Amino acid sequence: MDKKEISKLASEVAATYMKDEEHIKFVPKDVEFLGGEDLSTVLVHGYAEDKDKKKEMSVTVDYGDDYRVTSYGEH
Repeated sequence: MDKKEISKLASEVAATYMKDEEHIKFVPKDVEFLGGEDLSTVLVHGYAEDKDKKKEMSVTVDYGDDYRVTSYGEH
């Protein structure tokens, strides 16, 4: 898979995880690849829609481990 495909799938996984597991509507904006070629982790940057405000967030997805969400946080 190329980076574009990985980014698209990681964004979808992040949004679905946040909705299903955390009950947060997460809207992905961009994807940042971390580390070197041997690291299979991306940060999906975006925001959580919360009534009348938006919170900047990032979701960490390990695409080498079947697109498993490993963490998330606000910033």
